[in-house]
Amino acid sequence: MSSFKFEAWPTEYRAITQYFGANPQNYAQFKLPGHEGLDIMAPMGSKVFAVAPGQVKVVNSNPIGHNYGIHVRVSHVDGYETIYAHLESASVRPGDRVQAGQELGRADNTGNSFGSHLHLTLKKEGAQFGNWPNNIIDPTPFLLPLLGWRQPAGPYTEGWAYTAGIIVRDELAQASAGGVNLRRTPSVNGDVIDLIPGGTIMSVTGAPRGQYTPVKVSTAALSSPAPPPPPQPAPPPPPTVTTLDGWGWRDYLTVSGDQAVVGEFGINLRAAPDRNATNIGLVRGGSSATVLGPASGGPASGEYLHLRVRRTDFMNPVDLPAPPPVAAPGSITPPAGSILGWAWSAYLEVAGRQGVVGRFGITLRAAPSQSSRGVGLVKGGATVTLVGPARGEYTPVFVRQADALNLSSPMQAIEPPTPFPANGAPASGAPADGAPEATAPPPAPEKPIHDTTPGWAFTTQITVTGDTAVAGQYGINLRDAPRRTAVNKGFVPAGAVIIVTGAAQGEYTPVRVPDDVLQAPFGAPPVLDPTSPPEAVNPDPPALGRARIGLHAAADPGISDAELAEFAALRPGIIKVLSFHDPDGVRKLAAAHPDATWVVRAFLDFGGRNITPGQFVQFTLSDVRRTLDILQGRDVVVELHNEPNIAPEGLGGAWSDGRSFASWWLELLRLYRVELPRMRFIYPGLSPGSDVRGFKEDHVRFIEDSRAAVEAADGLAVHLYWSNVYPMENALTVLDDYISRFRYRPIWVTEASNNKSGVTPYHKGLQYLKFWEALQERPLVHGVTYFVASALNPEFAEEVWVGRGIGAIVGRR
Repeated sequence: MSSFKFEAWPTEYRAITQYFGANPQNYAQFKLPGHEGLDIMAPMGSKVFAVAPGQVKVVNSNPIGHNYGIHVRVSHVDGYETIYAHLESASVRPGDRVQAGQELGRADNTGNSFGSHLHLTLKKEGAQFGNWPNNIIDPTPFLLPLLGWRQPAGPYTEGWAYTAGIIVRDELAQASAGGVNLRRTPSVNGDVIDLIPGGTIMSVTGAPRGQYTPVKVSTAALSSPAPPPPPQPAPPPPPTVTTLDGWGWRDYLTVSGDQAVVGEFGINLRAAPDRNATNIGLVRGGSSATVLGPASGGPASGEYLHLRVRRTDFMNPVDLPAPPPVAAPGSITPPAGSILGWAWSAYLEVAGRQGVVGRFGITLRAAPSQSSRGVGLVKGGATVTLVGPARGEYTPVFVRQADALNLSSPMQAIEPPTPFPANGAPASGAPADGAPEATAPPPAPEKPIHDTTPGWAFTTQITVTGDTAVAGQYGINLRDAPRRTAVNKGFVPAGAVIIVTGAAQGEYTPVRVPDDVLQAPFGAPPVLDPTSPPEAVNPDPPALGRARIGLHAAADPGISDAELAEFAALRPGIIKVLSFHDPDGVRKLAAAHPDATWVVRAFLDFGGRNITPGQFVQFTLSDVRRTLDILQGRDVVVELHNEPNIAPEGLGGAWSDGRSFASWWLELLRLYRVELPRMRFIYPGLSPGSDVRGFKEDHVRFIEDSRAAVEAADGLAVHLYWSNVYPMENALTVLDDYISRFRYRPIWVTEASNNKSGVTPYHKGLQYLKFWEALQERPLVHGVTYFVASALNPEFAEEVWVGRGIGAIVGRR
C-alpha cells in the first residue's frame, strides 16, 4: 500500500477554483481531455507550499517559455510527483529536500494563465488514469482529507439523500450548500427525517435507487437531532479513592439522585459557587460526581452544585489543597496532621518534591522493604511530599492523615530516611542507592486555567495529542454544537493550544479554549476574491458543491404571506431582495431563513433620466442601508444596479457603451465603498444575448468593454434564461463563457429562469433542480436566485412561483 499522502494545503487559501477534468473545450488544443490538475486560490505574491515531503526535481524560472510559466516539480515517495505552476518566483533549488508545508515560492499568473492562482498537477510513475497522458492522475482524492473528508464519528442515522444534492467520492458524500433532506424511503413522498446541513460529510451505504442514494449520517450533524438518552452515573467512589470537594456549573451536569454525570465539555470545579472563584481543576467530560447539595448564597446562587469528585477524574493540572509542608533539610518530623512512611516508588508519579499516588492506592510501610509492616493505606490519587532520596524500591514521604485509611494504632516506629541536602531537592527518579544529588529547586506546580470557553472544533482541522490539541493552518471556528450550521462562538488562531474534553461526535470534537486565546467570531463571509488577505478567509473547509439554490423576492415592493409560504416550501440557501422591498417582509424572510446568504440589489428606476453616480447613491443609499441593517450578521453582497446593457437601465443616456458604463460604475463603487466600507459589491447582471437595435447591446461586447469595472468589483452577477426553444445547456454555455473570461472572479447567478410558455410548472421545477446541480461543478459560482417569487407585471407570468407549486417541487431535494 502506498505511503504517499498530501499533508499540507498548498496555498494560504483553502478554495478550489477549477476542478480536475473541467472545461474540456479549453484543453483540447493541448491534446488533453480536460483540465489536467486543480486550480487553487492564490493571490499574486501569496505563499505556495509543498503538499508532502520530497526532493525538488525541477525549477523552471522562465515566465514565458512554458505553459506552466515559472514552476517547481517535486518528487515524492512511491513514484509520485507534484507540479506547482504559474509562480511569480521560486524559493527552492533542484536537489533541495523539502518538508510538507515548506514554502516553494510565490503565486502569480506566469505562463498560460488568466489571473493569479496556483495550478497543481499530480503524476505517478507508470500510472494510466483514464485516457490522461504523461502519468497524470486526479489530485482531488489526495486533497479531500484536508477539506474534512473522512468518516465522521457516530452514532448514526440512516436514510436516503437526493442524489443531485450531494457530491459523492467513493464511499463518502457531502451535502451541497444549503443542505439536503434525509428521507426514510427513496421517494419525494418519503417522510423527512431531518435536514442534513450543507457541507456535512456522510457515508454512502449502497447503490442509488432512482433519484436517491442511501446514506449514513452522524446523528449529531443533523439540524434537529433527537436528544440522546440521559447518561447513567457511576456509583459513588469507595473510601479508598481520593476525592476533592468543590462547586460545579449546574448546566453542564446531568443529575440522577445524589450522583451526576459531567457533560462532554468537562466542568471546572471551583473553590466557591462563584464564577470568579479559584478553579481547582477541569473534571473530565463523562465522569461521575457525587452531589453534596445545591449552592446557597453568593452572586451565582443556584447556578452551582456542591460536588465531590474523584482526583483521578481531573485533567491536569489541578490546584490541589496545599500538601504537607516540606521538611527543613535534616528534619524528619512530620508536620501536624501528617504521617511519615515509605511508599513503593513504582506507584508514585513524581515531579520535584511532590508525588501523586496511583489510582489503586498504595500501602504505606514502616521501612523501605516489602516485608515491613504496613502503617496504613494511602488513597488513590492522593498528593504526597517527598522527604528524602529513595532507598531501594521505596521513597520516604509525608502523607496527609485525611488521605490515609486503616492507620495502625498505636503508630509504629518509622525507619528514618536520609534527609535531602540543604542545597537542593531531588530530581524525579532519585538514585536508588540513597546517594544525595544536588539539583535546582523544582518549579512551582502548574495551575489550571481559570476561564475557558467550551465548544466544538472541526476534528480534521486540529491535531490532537492526549488531552490537548493544536489549531491547524487556518485556525478554527468554535461552534456551540457539533454541526456546520451551529452558532460560531469565536475564532481560534492557528497554532493555539486547546483542551480536548471528550470523544468526537460527527465531524467535531468537544474542546475548551482559554479565554485569552479565543477571538471574536469570524466576521467576513467566505469569498474567492483574490484581492482579499489570507486572514479574511473563513477557516471552515468549504463544500465542494458550494452553489446555493434560492429565489428572487417579489418584483414589487410588497412581500405577501403567500410569498413567504413559497420561500418556506423552497428552503432557500440564498435569497435576493430589492432595496425597495417592504422592511417587514425582509424581516420575516430573514427570521424564517437564518442560514441563508443574501443578494441585495440597489434598485433605481431610471425612467429615461440621465442619472449620475452621485444621484444613484442619493436615491438608493437609504433603502440599501435599511435593508442591510435588517440583515446584520448575514452573508450579504450588494448588486449595484441591473442590466446596464439595455436602454431602460441607462444605456444611451447615462452611458453609451460598456466603456463609458465602466467609468460611471467605478465612480458609483467608490462612493458606495465610502458609505459602506465593509460591504461587498458585485458588478450587475447583464441582459444576455446579442444586439437589439435601439434597445440592447450584446452582453459579451458590453462586459469586455467594462472589464475594468468587473475587476474592481468583489464579484460578478450573471443573468441567464432558457426556454423550450433555447435550451438550458445554452444558458450554461453563456455562464462558462463568463467564467473563462473572468477566471477566479466569484459569480452569483442573480436571475435565471425558463421564461417562456410550453413547459409546465412541475417540469420547470425539475429544470431548476438540474440547473442547480450543474452549478455544483462550477466552484466559482456561489448560487442562483431564480426569478421571480411573485410579480404584478403580466410579462413575468411564466416566471412567477407563487400559486404554481414550484417551491414545493424544488424544496423536496
